Amino acid sequence: MNILHIDCSPRPESHSRQLSAAIVKKLLEAAPPAIISRRDFGADPLPHAAPDYATALSSPATLAAPPSGALDLSEALIREVDAADVVVIGTPMHNLTVPSVLKAWIDQVLRAGRTFMSTPAGKVGLLRDRPVFVGIASGGVFTGEKANQPDFLTPYLSAVLGGIGLKSLQFFPVQATAFLAGDRATLAREKALAALDLTVMREVPMPDRVTGVAASEANEPRRQVV
Repeated sequence: MNILHIDCSPRPESHSRQLSAAIVKKLLEAAPPAIISRRDFGADPLPHAAPDYATALSSPATLAAPPSGALDLSEALIREVDAADVVVIGTPMHNLTVPSVLKAWIDQVLRAGRTFMSTPAGKVGLLRDRPVFVGIASGGVFTGEKANQPDFLTPYLSAVLGGIGLKSLQFFPVQATAFLAGDRATLAREKALAALDLTVMREVPMPDRVTGVAASEANEPRRQVV
């Protein structure tokens, strides 16, 4: 099983980091071993769209003949998603939606003709579906009876990831983190993770007991096991 594990918080011990780590731990318990690819956008953020990349995406003609190297970063990030059987994202909610570091990643992996195509009926995803687990930490409350702010994060991620073919999303919010510490934070994470549905893992390729490689990966280069 290949897991792409993404974190977005700038804080080393953030609630969203602990939540995403707990999700990965649950996945490893359910389907060991795993090959994990890490992207830590809080510690190592992606650059925002460069002029050459924006130019390449500006028209069908420039996308067909982009400036040299303009799509290299985008292609590398898309290949990471394409190679993953499972994606785990840990993210804070910043000003009601995703942080800019996650948006920078989204802007690179949503690419016309590569991860989606436009049709008269709307965008159609070109990537195969796979489980996506999103751990969210919010200082405020955006779901439930005590919600006091809108949520533009979960519908946005559902729309943009669904638009490239990733439709099997599960969200795990830990809310009011500004008032959580110690045991209360641990209990909040455990409560959020109680909703984790691992039955979706039945569709994920499992490693061969002899080679340790899933059948779908047999002809692909291996990545580091972490």
